[in-house]
Amino acid sequence: MGHLVLFVVALFNLKSASSELFQSSDPCFCHSLGELHSCECTEKSVDVFNNVHIHGLLTKLLKKDCLRYYKTDMEKDCPFWQSNRYCTSRECGIENCDDEVPIAFKYTKYQVQDAYRSSRCDESNEIDPLDKTITAGQRRKLEKWTEHDERLDVYCDVEDESSEKLHYVDLVRNPERYTGYKGNSAQRVWKCIYEENCFKPDPKFDKEYLIYPNIRGMCSEKRMFYRIISGLHTSISISIAANSYKPAPGGMGEGEWFRNVDMFKYRFDPKYTNNEGPERLKNLYFVFLLEMRALQKISPYLHHTLFYTGNDEEDMDTMDDIKRLVDKIDAFGSTFSESKLFRGTGLKTRILKEEFRLHFLNISRIMDCVDCDKCRLWGKLQTHGIGTALKILFADLPSAQSGTSPKKRFQLQRNDVVALFNSIGRFSSSIREVAEFQKLLQSS
Repeated sequence: MGHLVLFVVALFNLKSASSELFQSSDPCFCHSLGELHSCECTEKSVDVFNNVHIHGLLTKLLKKDCLRYYKTDMEKDCPFWQSNRYCTSRECGIENCDDEVPIAFKYTKYQVQDAYRSSRCDESNEIDPLDKTITAGQRRKLEKWTEHDERLDVYCDVEDESSEKLHYVDLVRNPERYTGYKGNSAQRVWKCIYEENCFKPDPKFDKEYLIYPNIRGMCSEKRMFYRIISGLHTSISISIAANSYKPAPGGMGEGEWFRNVDMFKYRFDPKYTNNEGPERLKNLYFVFLLEMRALQKISPYLHHTLFYTGNDEEDMDTMDDIKRLVDKIDAFGSTFSESKLFRGTGLKTRILKEEFRLHFLNISRIMDCVDCDKCRLWGKLQTHGIGTALKILFADLPSAQSGTSPKKRFQLQRNDVVALFNSIGRFSSSIREVAEFQKLLQSS
């Protein structure tokens, strides 16, 4: 355990005072090629930024109606093997809450847009008004065109929000925590993710991209892919360790929830992980910074209709809080430079980008193979959130100041936004829990 204590203490004693965090013009510029500890954006500065400046605001936002309800198909079959969907713990289960969501959630996105506009806009020309109606057939054609365009940029298995198979789940009432799900089924899922979907170095294809002449020599895009999966695995592991369950003695009565220091130690102590534990923790920070950058980039496109609940007062408060969050991210500085990736327009670059997209899309589908309902819910949501972040980062979006229009309108559904914000929330909570485990390790 001494190795982990020393590492975690070092993690939080890197030079970066909280008072200096928002003063530098570019305090946190980490391109994807670099290790986190070699950038100005150190673990300590990320820790202060998250724990002091944004975690509380994120927690408040994620309790709001517009972000706490996620719509998903929990009965979708596993596309890779026969799934039992059986878990011995009552903590595995979830309940749908379709009757509890705001009435506005039951509108189509077009109805929401119309309702929002009609409540705030007056008709400017009463003599010969613009006819904005379209027939049902025309709308179906438009939706098919949109679906075709969106499929080209999809990094995760995005479900059709209008499908009757999808139901709302209250994420606040179904938190990510220990459920007792383990054994061969859980191991099979992670093995499939790591071994069947990871990129492998290809000397013929990668020779122009290789950075290091050793077994770890993969192009930056492929190394980023691995770090994303590792960071997701780390975040989930920390959530489970931070919210473990101890049954009551003799199985009588309610048990208790506690932080499982031993579980944290066995997942991240260099002694027990063949020195991989510290890298896993760095990958946690890496994905958090990636999602922060995505939120920063998409902020000009976060319009009111994506958060519309029908409660004008709460909706205005939500937009104010989102603006505060984005302002804090802007003040923190650049956290990720996606322009370093997939450079050029050549065939190899296009093939690499498509391969990257399809690999992550496949991983999002593997989450339907998780037997535990609650674990499957959070696995689907977080891969959806990361996939949304990747879609944003690699989309050709004009800057807010450019005054130009994109080649095609950038599309985000309400569910995409819910997934992105909640995925950021999970990584934010995991980073905060690392600090809590540090205290427990130092006192033991």
